[in-house]
Amino acid sequence: MTLIPTLPFPINGVVFAWAMTADGRNYEIPLFDIADALNNSDLSVWLHLNLSNSQVQRWLKNTALIPDRVVEMIDEGVTRSRLERIEKLDDCLLMVMNDFEQEFGDDLSNGDLGTLWAILTPRLMISLRNIPLRTTDRLRSDLRSGLLSPRSAIELFHELIDLRAEYLRTLLINLSETMDDLEELLLKGKELPEHEFLGRIRIQCSRLRRQFSPELIALHRLQKRLPYWFSEDDKFRLNEDLELLSFLVQEISNLYDRAKVLQDEQAAHVAEFNARNLQVLSVTTVIFLPMTLLTGIMGMNMEDLPGLKESFYIVMALMAAAGATVYFALKIRKII
Repeated sequence: MTLIPTLPFPINGVVFAWAMTADGRNYEIPLFDIADALNNSDLSVWLHLNLSNSQVQRWLKNTALIPDRVVEMIDEGVTRSRLERIEKLDDCLLMVMNDFEQEFGDDLSNGDLGTLWAILTPRLMISLRNIPLRTTDRLRSDLRSGLLSPRSAIELFHELIDLRAEYLRTLLINLSETMDDLEELLLKGKELPEHEFLGRIRIQCSRLRRQFSPELIALHRLQKRLPYWFSEDDKFRLNEDLELLSFLVQEISNLYDRAKVLQDEQAAHVAEFNARNLQVLSVTTVIFLPMTLLTGIMGMNMEDLPGLKESFYIVMALMAAAGATVYFALKIRKII
């Protein structure tokens, strides 16, 4: 593939640029040196671009760095909701992954997801995003501080996958600890939080499972038809990534099931509480029913009403007939 850009490089849309060499002498590429670095066959390059920038969109459509079909797939994904897939096209891999949105502070409780596009060739990785994402920002920080020293674009891609898995694992640990506390409250017979709290946890687990499960399937497909430039070490690391992601997806399903069990237990407790209250009301009604009946009967003053003298027994007979009619009607309908 010819590595000659056909348009001036979109400097305004660059978030980060990093150069890697086989001997580990890595450095951040100045903005005005990016085009020269792309043409240097001794360098592997990571370009992190802002996909919402119009100059970046035009550059992607006109550059010879990636196949036209990849650009078409990016356009399709930008106009649609999240599309998880990994496609092998010639010597280029296009991956659409889920990543965590960058928020102020280290709170991961929200766990909102954004889309990360990654284009990978033997010596170039281009990542694209519309909003700041945690994994790529953390990767930039670790590269600048020297905590990571990848020697190729493929190694950098594995580091990206590992960092994202670390964030997902941290989020699941926090959710698991929350579930442990709720289960402890249940075992001690204490009241659980409101039903909506467990509902939010369950919805969050459902959303994580819905987003990461298709990605796991796509990685399995990739494993069966790897590009020729994947070394044995790359294949081994991909297997490790698959095992870790499989474990995390299974953990998401386990947390979802635990939240469902707690919701069921909470619903059972609420139903039992309501049943006890209804029983108290029913007993109270039964206790006061004879007194209510007696006061109603004794309070009927028929003698002082014109035309109703000596009608007390007639009224009592009508009351008994009405009660018997209601009883037999309920009996026929098998209500009692």
